[in-house]
Formats: sequence, structure tokens, C-alpha cells
Amino acid sequence: MSTPKIHPFFAGAAVSLVLLMTAGALAGCGNTASIGGRRQGIITMGPHITETVFALKQGKRIAAVGALDDYPPEVKELPNVGGYIDPDIEKITLLSPELIIIAGRYPKVSAYAELNKVSVLSVSMDSLETIDQGITLIGHALKCPQKADRLREQVTAEIQSVRDAVKDRPRAKVLIITGRQSHDLNTLNTVGAASFLSELLDVAGGDNVFADGKDAYFEASKESVVLRAPEVILEFHCGEGLTQKQQDAYFGDWRDLSALPAVQKGRIFFITESYGMRPGPRVGEVAKIIARQIHGEIAFAGAAQ
Repeated sequence: MSTPKIHPFFAGAAVSLVLLMTAGALAGCGNTASIGGRRQGIITMGPHITETVFALKQGKRIAAVGALDDYPPEVKELPNVGGYIDPDIEKITLLSPELIIIAGRYPKVSAYAELNKVSVLSVSMDSLETIDQGITLIGHALKCPQKADRLREQVTAEIQSVRDAVKDRPRAKVLIITGRQSHDLNTLNTVGAASFLSELLDVAGGDNVFADGKDAYFEASKESVVLRAPEVILEFHCGEGLTQKQQDAYFGDWRDLSALPAVQKGRIFFITESYGMRPGPRVGEVAKIIARQIHGEIAFAGAAQ
């Protein structure tokens, strides 16, 4: 018997009715939540998770994605099942996936999946090593390990091409800013060595001034920034689409710390690409962006620039 197709954006009243009819299966005897038979398709939650599945040429198997997932463009046509805080459990139930792949921990999704015997793969990707491992895990879960190996080789080659391009260039002391409250320098979010952004900076020929930070992500004070004296400041405003006027305003904020070499030399740069802080298959591209900000125009061997 084939599984009846159910529109993912089915009206709320009808959804409630279906859920009432299947309540016994959901919470009673531990049966699966599938409607009409076998589970089908996968749900991916996390922009880099969804992107990785598409990079493995498995996008057609995705039944729904998380709230923040936006790449590749085909993702926008897929049903949305919410995010970390507010997953749409009703919609997940109706879609009846065979597998849910999540980025790290999604407590509500994991609890639902455990209750209803849905397979869940939790993948943590926040270092170059765990990105590589994550691609392998997803490839094996989707039964395409050879595609995963090729993708890993591609990412590794891109990273190496950046290393090779900057190896003879002088390194710079760099401050990474992952966020701040509008134009307030009192809240400066940065990264330690454990973050993949710090690793990409190293690949791109820069030295993270907070590499000795105990945490991967933390808040730095203005005083500590002054003591570290960065020569370059990289601010990530991923997906914000800053106008030149807005960039000028953010740039101007740093005049309050005029003693910084980066401010004196005007070496404050903004990374606005939506994938700039995404630990997935395009980390090599992010490394190239960082390298160009630090060193100017660079030619990279191999694939497209």
C-alpha cells in the first residue's frame, strides 16, 4: 500500500483532526507516527546540515528543513518545520520521516523522536575536524559514503589551496567579531581557538588575538581588545546585506578605540556573505574571503576563485 501524500502546509484545523485520530499511536503503545504505512524521506534541521545533504546530491530525499535553512535555492520550496526553540512537531508528525538529521542538540525534536521511534542523527560541526567527521557521518547515514569521501576531499583541497597561497605572506594579528549590539563596543562577541572561524583565520594567514580563549565563543571587553592590539578587525554580519552607509557607520564606531593599529590603518573589514559563519561544505570559500581581506587580491590554485 502506497503512502498517501499529505500537503505539508495543510490547514491547522485538519492537522488537529488528523493528530487526534493518531494520538494513540503517538503517545500510547510506542508505535511509529507514520500515517498510512512506511516512513519516507528525511528532515534536516540546521543550515549547514541541509547544505551538506544537498552537497552529497541527496537533496531530493529531503521532506522538510529547519527555519534558518536557506541554501541551495531549492530549499526555499521545501516545507519548514521550525527551529531549535520552536520545532513544529505537528508538521513533523504528518511528514512521517524515516530520519531526522539535526545540528547538535534539539531537545524537543529528540524527545519526540525517542517517543515515536523515529531515527535521529545528531551531528556537531564546529571545527575543521568535526566538519570532516560530520560529512562522513551524514554520508554513511544516507548510504552514500563514496560521495561523502569526494566532498571531504574537495573541502580539504580548497583549504589547502588557501594555505599554499598565503604561506609566504606576512601574518597579521586579527580580531574576529561575530556580533555586537548595534553600534555598541561594550558587547564584543569573539572566538577562541576551538572555533572553526579561528581555524579558518589561521589557514588564511592570520593570528587570532584571542586564540588563548577558553571557550569557542565568548564576549570580550574593550579593555582586553586594546591590550591585544589587533592589526586587522574582521566583523561578521552574515546575510545582513549592509549598505555602504551602514558599513561606514560600523567602521566609525571603532574610532572610540583609536589606539588600535587596525583602526589607525583603517583595516576593518566586514564579511556579509550569508554562509560566512556556517560550518559546512563552503568553509573553503570562507577561508578565501578572509585571506583576501587580510592580504588583498590572491590567486588560489585549483577550482574557481
